[in-house]
Amino acid sequence: MAEEESGLDELLRLSRQFTRQQEEHDAREKQRQAQGKKVKGVLQGLRELNVDMAVTQLKTVARPDIVKQVSTLKIQESTDALRKMISALADELENRLRALPASKTETTFLCNTMRTLTMLMDLYFSLH
Repeated sequence: MAEEESGLDELLRLSRQFTRQQEEHDAREKQRQAQGKKVKGVLQGLRELNVDMAVTQLKTVARPDIVKQVSTLKIQESTDALRKMISALADELENRLRALPASKTETTFLCNTMRTLTMLMDLYFSLH
């Protein structure tokens, strides 16, 4: 009889221990999730600040449609729109460079530099 009570006591002790460990685990998980939300909020704030600064700088040099597109980046998750905008501008610049009345060597150099810049930016955005 004493062995049965000892076994039952052991089971109750293990059950309480398991319950306590589960509660501790749940509390740690809840804390981890709360901290993750805080970090995400801070990162979103930094992203919005970066976009605001870029918009302010672009207003002095960029076309209004570009400023408008950049200002929408605050609410977008990915950088695909920015990558496409940069690629479109690079293509436009390359085409205008070809149309300039310059020597063939100079035009080729400028176009190759523009293509290189575009490729490097595409690589950056694919790695980012």
